[in-house]
Amino acid sequence: MLRPLFEQRYLLQQLVQREIYGKYRRSRYGLMWIFIQPLLLLAGYTLVFGVFLKSRWGGAGTSSEFALVLFSGLIFYNFFGEVISRSAGLIHSNASFVKKMVFPLYILNWSVAVAAAVHAGFSLCVWLVFSMFIHGSVPLTIFWLPVIFLPFFLFSLGCSWLLSAYSVFHPDTEHVVPVCLLLLMFLSPLFYSVESLPEKYRFVIGLNPLTYVFEEARRVMISGNAPDFRVLGIGLVVGVGIAWLGLASFKGNQENFADAV
Repeated sequence: MLRPLFEQRYLLQQLVQREIYGKYRRSRYGLMWIFIQPLLLLAGYTLVFGVFLKSRWGGAGTSSEFALVLFSGLIFYNFFGEVISRSAGLIHSNASFVKKMVFPLYILNWSVAVAAAVHAGFSLCVWLVFSMFIHGSVPLTIFWLPVIFLPFFLFSLGCSWLLSAYSVFHPDTEHVVPVCLLLLMFLSPLFYSVESLPEKYRFVIGLNPLTYVFEEARRVMISGNAPDFRVLGIGLVVGVGIAWLGLASFKGNQENFADAV
């Protein structure tokens, strides 16, 4: 599962560069969009939810503070959404590699996940600058963020392998995934807190694995508290398990990819 990081790191680097540069190749401002996009998202959500709808979140008393809370969750959601949306048609869009039996196809999912992580990193930089502007400082607990992100990365990578293998034989998956991601966004505590929901509906949000990631991220990014290590331990076990299951499913079906694409 971790072999590309060591044995095929040059190939992985080239694929990640292709993912990132290919996305902005035809745009006038090129890689500047890595910063422009999160800035536009931050401004848009602040305007709609903070100014127009007057939404507030716990101790967030102003629209700027609400935007910080909102965007901290969006960093993780956008990472997951980018990985999943790219995974649905990943094998079909790289059909030329499928017939090359010496090419390790599973590394394509690695490249998508790492490229999405790079975008998330730039979005985090935007969040840090905005937080410094609003509060004048950033909680030191933010250094726990990589510990929270690692299980989530493995979970997303495993989902990517599962979805890529499944969509090869069921192409309609590409049309279902955007709808599912939209529903997942509204079933996640992005625009509202779990505490704001009626008690009888909170279990629905609790079934969403992204909920715990958002909550733990906000603990270290907003509240300045250490993460819940019990939740992180469970998340790591789940992340490794899903990644192993996804890779096993991908490799188990790989020999049939050439006949399906």
